Amino acid sequence: MAKCTQDRVDSVQAAAREDRRSVIDLKKQLDLLTTKLTDLEDRGHRNNIRLTGLPEMMEGSDTVGYIKANLPKWIPSLEGRDINIERAHRVYNGRDTNTKKPHTLIFRLLRWQDRSAILKGAHKAYPVKHATNTTLLFFPDFSPTTTAKRKSFSPVMKKATAMGLESFFIYPAVMKIEHSAKKMAFESPQLAEDFINSLPRKLNPATPQCDDGTPAFPPNLNSAANYDGNQHAGEGNLVDMND
Repeated sequence: MAKCTQDRVDSVQAAAREDRRSVIDLKKQLDLLTTKLTDLEDRGHRNNIRLTGLPEMMEGSDTVGYIKANLPKWIPSLEGRDINIERAHRVYNGRDTNTKKPHTLIFRLLRWQDRSAILKGAHKAYPVKHATNTTLLFFPDFSPTTTAKRKSFSPVMKKATAMGLESFFIYPAVMKIEHSAKKMAFESPQLAEDFINSLPRKLNPATPQCDDGTPAFPPNLNSAANYDGNQHAGEGNLVDMND
């Protein structure tokens, strides 16, 4: 009787171990599929640009025409460039509490090269001013998953900026910090924060600002906070999935 009971216990334990292995394998497969899906979604966004700071209703009924006509005025390096914009729209999520803040406008370009020229040109021309004297900011567009990962770095990115550290992102969400002529990569906010905390404390003077309160230096196009938060973390390298 005792031996029979022990055999049953051993059988149940063996089945439980096999179930655990199956769950682990399934989780690995799910993680792999999620990563592939996110990458596909990001590639679907790669011709998009997010424009913030444009006053509401300024574009009228022809959003595409308005943007195309004004891009060379806002970004001088685009003068004479034939830019084909496929579509454009404002982003309304129903959760906005700040009614005075203009909604982000997303526009999709036919050619990736134009998207790159706009982002680099906006970086060079910063601050890009609208006729109403508001500052216009141009950012890459990513999937919600990649955006969430990048936004998780926002506090540590601010801390890096406060300490005068050069920081930027490489795709999809790896933070790089330049310190003492070396560039270090961090795949999690905690690792980046641990490194920053290990450095001697040395805060920068107050960041110069434009008349409308935005920082008076070019925004990091790959900053964790540069997605609807409109916070900036210094100059950075523009890194794309095509690199």
